[in-house]
Amino acid sequence: MDEAIFTFAFIKKAPEATEKQNIDKVIKVYFNENDSSIDQGFAIDVANNEIYSNPSWTTLGVDIFDEPVPVNNVQDVLQILEKYNVQDWKKDYTVENPDDYEDGFCWRLLLQFEDGTVEKHGGSGTEDGITPENFDGFAAELEAFVEGKLKDIED
Repeated sequence: MDEAIFTFAFIKKAPEATEKQNIDKVIKVYFNENDSSIDQGFAIDVANNEIYSNPSWTTLGVDIFDEPVPVNNVQDVLQILEKYNVQDWKKDYTVENPDDYEDGFCWRLLLQFEDGTVEKHGGSGTEDGITPENFDGFAAELEAFVEGKLKDIED
């Protein structure tokens, strides 16, 4: 298997997971929310206990501009993924053609596993129903987790 797929830069080239894997096999997490007022996201390298702030979604994967921040117990993010049953979410919540609107909301969550495969979830649009029912709680808890880990480093 091409080792490049184990980097965030080429994560979109990684093969898609064809069956549900154990959450404790997650080695990388990428999450992003984007609308006209926010474009925030982060990448978590669970295997190496690092968080990357403000990564950018690209054609091949995720561009990282900032140096990784080493953190303790980053694997605790797996409990959040499990708590919100993210693996039971649909792959795509998009309900309208992106060419039909200019402004809207977009989100994506990628989970990469030890074998290199990636599980993808996301949605975009202007209508209700482009996120799972428990999305807001998940996003808030995940963002608080990352902010807390980064704050611990600053202190």
